[in-house]
Amino acid sequence: MPTNSSGGGLLPLNPYEPVRHDDRTPRAAVAAGQLSLDDLLAEVPAQRAAAAPPRPELDRRRLHSLLVALLEVHTGSRPAAQLGPWLAPALQRRLRDSPRTVGPRYTLRKVHACRPAADAVEACGTAYGGGRALAVVARFQYGDGHWRCTYFGLLDPGAHRR
Repeated sequence: MPTNSSGGGLLPLNPYEPVRHDDRTPRAAVAAGQLSLDDLLAEVPAQRAAAAPPRPELDRRRLHSLLVALLEVHTGSRPAAQLGPWLAPALQRRLRDSPRTVGPRYTLRKVHACRPAADAVEACGTAYGGGRALAVVARFQYGDGHWRCTYFGLLDPGAHRR
């Protein structure tokens, strides 16, 4: 095996090909004072041991029922206090203080969800009622061991024409 000589005090590099280590292949000896990859990895703390407990999933069925309940709060057929544990305090105050308008009963159809962050779920859907269609949007954040809705809104495409 040819080696290159160096004039600057650096040791020459030998050609390297990765070797698969199994029980039959002996591992290469490490020179005294040289760190190996095993030595470096031993210093990294075990992250799985200190990992937080897994988050409960916020599945599509649960999202659908929560969005329907939020629609009912918006139309005045359900008090916001019934959703207390599911609402962030600011959203609960906003829903509680907004004027109750009796509106049509909406039917929520398809619900779409995405996860922009590990502790967030954003959902949207289309609600139909009274000959109208509204877009429903919500954001849920995970914290203190449970999911809470931090934003809820309705987008009415016909509202700007009035």
